This record gives sequence, C-alpha cells and structure tokens, in this order.
Amino acid sequence: MKIGLKKGRSHFWSIALLAIGTTSIFAQSGRSVIAQQINCDRPQGDVEVRTCIRFRYEAADKRLNEIYQQVIAKLSKEEKALLAEAQLGWIKQRDNTCEFEVYRNRGGSGFQGFLNECLERSTKQRTAELEKYLQR
Repeated sequence: MKIGLKKGRSHFWSIALLAIGTTSIFAQSGRSVIAQQINCDRPQGDVEVRTCIRFRYEAADKRLNEIYQQVIAKLSKEEKALLAEAQLGWIKQRDNTCEFEVYRNRGGSGFQGFLNECLERSTKQRTAELEKYLQR
C-alpha cells in the first residue's frame, strides 16, 4: 500500500484513499493471464523472478488491506481516524526505509526486485501487527 499525499489534500481524502487500497500495475484479468504463464515455484530467468517478487508483494499488500478493513470495522470514529493517521505514517516510513535500503542498487536490473522484497517484508510485518488488534 503506497499512497503519496500532496500538501493541502484534506484528511477526508487521506482516509478515503486508505479505505480504497491500492491497485495492481496490471488489471486483474491481465495479471491472471501472466500468472498462469509463470510458475513462481520455479521461475525461469530474471524477468520471471522479478515478476514473481512483484506478485508476492502485491499479495502481501492485498492481505494488509483486508486486515486493515477488518480492524477499521471494529473501531469507533475516533479510533478509525487515529489508525488512518498511523497507517499513513507507517506507509511513508516503510517506503522511505525501503528506498534507503535498496538505494545503492538504483539503475541496476535488480533494483525493483530488491525494492519489492523490502516492501513485501515490511508489509507482512505490519499485517502481523494489525492482526493482533483483531485478537483483542
């Protein structure tokens, strides 16, 4: 989940963007065709490896959005606003941390794969944190 907010954007739109989540680079129908052609258990070549890494990050992001929606559904109005603000802060921190982590790989063929691996790892950690709120 990556949301870039411009200065001056209202708090309402920030929350609305979080509620909507993110979309894949590929349309779902296009992605399913590509996914059928690639065996991510045994990717062949760099392109397939990078595609599978992106698919794993997208799956982690989708799961995060599902858990986020489940948590939001259990909260009061005030708690929802606090969590939305916290989530926006977490997204910014995650994106900046991952950009820093892979910075030296910029311009290289593996950059996007390394970035997606970092985003996936961080997203799974955040999902686990949010899942704890569901158990309360």
